[in-house]
Amino acid sequence: MNSNLNSISTSNSQEIQILNTQSFNKLSNKKEDKDLIQPITRRTYKIDELNNLPKAEWLIKDILLDGGIATIYGESGSTKSFLAIDLAMNLAIGSEWFGLDVNREVPVIYTALEGFSGVVKRIKGWCKRNEITPNNIFVDHDALLLGELGSVQSFINFYKSKQFNKGLVIIDTLNMAIPDIEENSAASMGGVISKAKLIAEKLDSTILIIHHTGKDESRGMRGSSSLKASMDTIIFVKKDSNGGCQWSLEKSKDSECGIAFNYQLKDIELEIDGEVEKTCTINALGQAKEGKKKITLYTNQIRVFNLIKDRLMPISSKQAYMNLVIDQCSSLWTEHQQDKRTHDMKNIIASLINKGLLGTGSKDGLHEQIWITEKGMSQ
Repeated sequence: MNSNLNSISTSNSQEIQILNTQSFNKLSNKKEDKDLIQPITRRTYKIDELNNLPKAEWLIKDILLDGGIATIYGESGSTKSFLAIDLAMNLAIGSEWFGLDVNREVPVIYTALEGFSGVVKRIKGWCKRNEITPNNIFVDHDALLLGELGSVQSFINFYKSKQFNKGLVIIDTLNMAIPDIEENSAASMGGVISKAKLIAEKLDSTILIIHHTGKDESRGMRGSSSLKASMDTIIFVKKDSNGGCQWSLEKSKDSECGIAFNYQLKDIELEIDGEVEKTCTINALGQAKEGKKKITLYTNQIRVFNLIKDRLMPISSKQAYMNLVIDQCSSLWTEHQQDKRTHDMKNIIASLINKGLLGTGSKDGLHEQIWITEKGMSQ
């Protein structure tokens, strides 16, 4: 073997150092060349080694991936933060959440970029209601700017000094974390997500971002579709005119989507600085049952739903790879503006998932599937 090449391998990965430093210095004395050619380490596997890889681990079974990136979103006032706090507190004490298994106690950083005093009050209310005060939660009151690497690195360094790892980092809200960034720009949002993932990597933790809908709730999360594409888990929250609340699993890369749970807010009084103040906590009501009543759809929603049904119904399993279905159905949506077809179809699919007509995620051992739910079959 050429002495200028060094090769190292392990059972699960191969690390290849292309050129050793001594040989490289003989080839070039240019600094820019040295910067370009560096020892390379990659995680690469042969097919028979893939069976030995560990399975996906969950913070909340089939909902929140350990080490993933997720979002809770909904309209302003839809109880997003109340739900996120309830999730965080139950993870911190290792307690089940809405009857779903929590695998371990999980340390939490709650980055309260919006309404710090309100977040503090809600956390105190949760502790009083549940008669327990977790000691593994940090409530962060300083800025975290996901558009600035220096801000992100400072955040990472601080919590590394606190030995924080294997935890959950909640960013409330995305809007306050990216004040000078255009949400509709795929390139800009790609940079934001890469920095969020850097936090996840360096702190070996899960990221949960609180976000808003746009003006049209049926179009899903506000901003670029690249945001949705980058998420492992998306939870949609809504509140009706009678105060009833519901969260639903809109997207999960490694489990079945479409499940939903009902809850309500329950008042609780606190004594703060000698004065009585009120806040609310989550009162879980159980899993939502699918109704038989047909759902009202708009013209474009009907068109997209029918295109997807026409594509999936001839298949015995009634499911297929979502990206393939989107590509094929977009090409048939000829009456819609061509440069908007794919983007708008993805948003409409998100709204159809929220309505319980479509499911996405893993099914029958296959990932990134789309299928028609029982409710959708009767629509």
